[in-house]
Formats: sequence, C-alpha cells, structure tokens
Amino acid sequence: RSAAQRTAERGFHTTFVHRASDDFYEVLGVKKDASAPEIKKAYYQLAKKYHPDANKDPGAKDKFLKIQEAYDTLSDASKRQSYDQYGSADPMEGMGGGPGAGFSGFGGMDDILSQMFGGAFSGRGGHGHGFTSQGEDIEASITLSFMEAVNGVQKTITITPVVHCEPCGGQGAKKGAKRKTCRTCRGTGQAMFKMGGFHVQQPCPECSGEGSSISSKDKCSACQGRGRVRERKTVPIDIPAGCDSGMRVKISDMGDVPADGHGPAGDLYVKVRVLPSKTFRRKGSDIYYDLQVPLTTAILGGTLRVPTVDGDVEVNIKPGVQPGDELRLRTKGVRKVNSTGRGDQYLNLNVKLPTELTSKQRELVEQLDAELTGKPRSDPAKESTESTESTDGSEQGTKEKDGFFSRIKKDFENFKKHDDK
Repeated sequence: RSAAQRTAERGFHTTFVHRASDDFYEVLGVKKDASAPEIKKAYYQLAKKYHPDANKDPGAKDKFLKIQEAYDTLSDASKRQSYDQYGSADPMEGMGGGPGAGFSGFGGMDDILSQMFGGAFSGRGGHGHGFTSQGEDIEASITLSFMEAVNGVQKTITITPVVHCEPCGGQGAKKGAKRKTCRTCRGTGQAMFKMGGFHVQQPCPECSGEGSSISSKDKCSACQGRGRVRERKTVPIDIPAGCDSGMRVKISDMGDVPADGHGPAGDLYVKVRVLPSKTFRRKGSDIYYDLQVPLTTAILGGTLRVPTVDGDVEVNIKPGVQPGDELRLRTKGVRKVNSTGRGDQYLNLNVKLPTELTSKQRELVEQLDAELTGKPRSDPAKESTESTESTDGSEQGTKEKDGFFSRIKKDFENFKKHDDK
C-alpha cells in the first residue's frame, strides 16, 4: 500500500504552513550549489540531532519539521529547480497564488519517520515490515580532453567503496561459527519506541539492526567482525557526447553498501572536468573560433579552410568583411547531452594586415588609396624635396604628405613593436 492509502485508512492528516523567511539551504546548513550527497549528509546529521525522541528541547519538533521540509524540496531535482526560481517547491505559490495554491504539505508522519529511520512505521502499534537501509552515495572525478568531452568516450575510474566482506559473506563471523540471537530485539534487528500515540521502528542499538551478535573469538579476521570492508574497484564509465565541466555522471548501485542492516548500495557520482582547447572556445553547446582573414580576401572575398570539431570545412568570405564581423556555421557545435540537437560554431573574423611591403606593393596600394579617397597620388620625390626644404628643419612636410596606407603601416609597425615587448 502507498503512504497515501495508509494515511487515508487512519484518517490522519498533517499540514504545514510555509514560511517564506525560512531559507531551505540555511536550514540544512549547505551552500546553494551543494551536491545531492552533501544535502543528504547534512539532512541525516540534523535529523538525528533534532528528532523529538532524541532531543527534548521544546523547539526540537518544529526544527525537525523544517529540516524535513527543506530536505523534501532540495533532494528532488524538479522541486529544487522551482524553489531556486520561485522561492517555493510549487511555482504557483512563489508567483503569488491565492488560498488553496502553494505548498501542500509533506504527507503523514509515517512517511517522515520511515524516510528518517529507513524502517517501518505504524500508527496503531505492532510490528512493521522489517528494517532496511540505503547505502551512502560516493563521489569521484575524472578529467577529459576537449575532444573527448565533445565526442563522448568510455573511461575507467578507480574507486574504493564499502562492500560486504567476501570471506564471511558480510556476516562478520568465521566460517562455521554461529551468531547468537540478540536478546534486546530477539532477532528482529528492530527496536520500538513511542512518540506520542505512535510507535516507531528503528535499528536495534545492541546488534546494529543485524538481529544477532558474535563473540570476539569467532569474528572474521578479514573484517574484524564488521562484515564490511573497503574494496578497490575499476569501474567503466560512459561519458556522453557534449559533456562539460561541472556535469556529473551517475552510476547506480556503485556506492557504499549499508553500514548496518540490509539494503541497496548507494550510487556513484562522477564529476567531470574538461581541459581547454588550444584551438576552440566553448560556451555551452556553441563553439567559437578566431579566423585570420588576409587583407586581399577581406577586400575581394574568397574561400578559406576552417577547422571544426568534425574536421575542416570550406567557408565563403564575402567581399568587404570588416574586423570583428562574425559568421555562423549552423549545427557545427557540440552535441547537446541526451539530445539529437547540436550547437553552432561562430567565426570571429580578424583581418590580417601586412607589416612589410615591396615597392611594387606599396605603389599598388597607393593607387588604391588614391582611387578610394579621390585624392591625387603623391610624388615620393617631391615629398622628399619638400621635407628637405622645411623652414624649421623638421620632417613635418613628409608627415603631412604621407599617404593613407603609410599611416596604416606605421600604426601596425608600432603595434608590432608593442606586441614584441
């Protein structure tokens, strides 16, 4: 039966009035960019500290409920996204919904306590369904080259999760040794305690939920009777195409097994770090590349060969392009994760000007300057004479007669000297 069915049969209902002043991240004591394992760890530490059965402070119960509400929201990806955007797990409430809209509560107390203790809960007393627990999640990291992240790759990583001891099968006893039934829980592995009119099941403190114990002489030498050891494992991991720095890849059931009791192992989260490219820049699924365009190609147009993440392609350059112009190559970017779509590649055009000219090249450029500006072409010999006859002995005459491209050339020569420094 679902939690809702059990609640309906008992006629038990809980509500909670949302307080906008309570920041869920502050309630759990985590940062806004905290990972799921960090949120889970903080929750369990606080829940154990403020549970009403363990903490007799009058305000412990309210604190416990706030902690539970914060965890219910931040542990769910969609609720967390809504909370970060609207300030509430329910977008309608964050946008000013009227009565009846907004936070709907977090279910009956049985759901809260079952999540807290991992065991059965009953509002009528009696035995529950047995104790199970979830193993802890673990984290690892991996570094990829730029192109490995773009194309996707299979890698292997080494982890050391907590596993069941192989020699004793996780029992903690030597081969042939017998465990003794726990007198406290009589072999059930569960202890009952009362909270108000309800009975809550949790792991037996004497046998740690195992239901039995073992003498020191019969303990397994490999695990010292704990039934758990750390094991070094090499795990294959498939990195999807389009993965980027900061993304995490989840591998289910590769985390730690439960330290006590029985239940599934936690998950493995692999955080990805991508090295930068010497050729490209990346923003999300888009690629950026600085394309050097020769002066003549910028003026006359032409075709240039351009590198992309899929290989070189030919790109047509229209006549008259300007420095800083941008061209877009559609679907030449990075594949979007878990999608068939792709980003684009953007070309930032940098017009490359020559820094040295032959006399013939200079003459041609000066002809172009005269044609474009409508000014008569200057005579180099006459400029030299006028410069020599200057009354103050300076080169002012030459400077005044310098052509358009001469000024451009000097500017770029100065720029080159500055760049060399």
